[in-house]
Amino acid sequence: MDLKQEEIELFFGIAKFPCDKATIEFPLQGEFIEVELQNETGRIKFQSDINRANNIVSKITFQLRHLKTYRIRRLDLKGNHTNPSVPVPNEIFVGFEGYAFNREDHIHFYIDGYGDRWALPLDKFPEIGIKEDDDIYDKMLKFFRYCNVQNIELKLQKNLML
Repeated sequence: MDLKQEEIELFFGIAKFPCDKATIEFPLQGEFIEVELQNETGRIKFQSDINRANNIVSKITFQLRHLKTYRIRRLDLKGNHTNPSVPVPNEIFVGFEGYAFNREDHIHFYIDGYGDRWALPLDKFPEIGIKEDDDIYDKMLKFFRYCNVQNIELKLQKNLML
């Protein structure tokens, strides 16, 4: 069952807060962590992933998910992906039909009927505020702020081994 685009946009806009009060360390190379999130009342649940479980040092994925299944947004740093070669579902993707990302920073969007198969190059999406010289911890913070995740910096302790 897919979520409707209106539901995804509603979930994207909701303020999200870490569920647990404990602090966790930002993952080292080869590690993966999941942070449980919820809305202000605690009735709507989300998850955020920080995935460094690969052998390429600069490759990392940050995700915001709902019900563990629906990837609302996903940021891939130095990732590979190819957009569908079909008419675009939204005008922001014009010119990126069939676009192949090759170890390129890009952001995925959930689109009704496509899941998270559509992405844009990060340099074509200034709304997120990520700069080339930001370290991966700062890129993560900017991604989660863009996703309206509140106080994530209080939950994740920056690892000195970044």
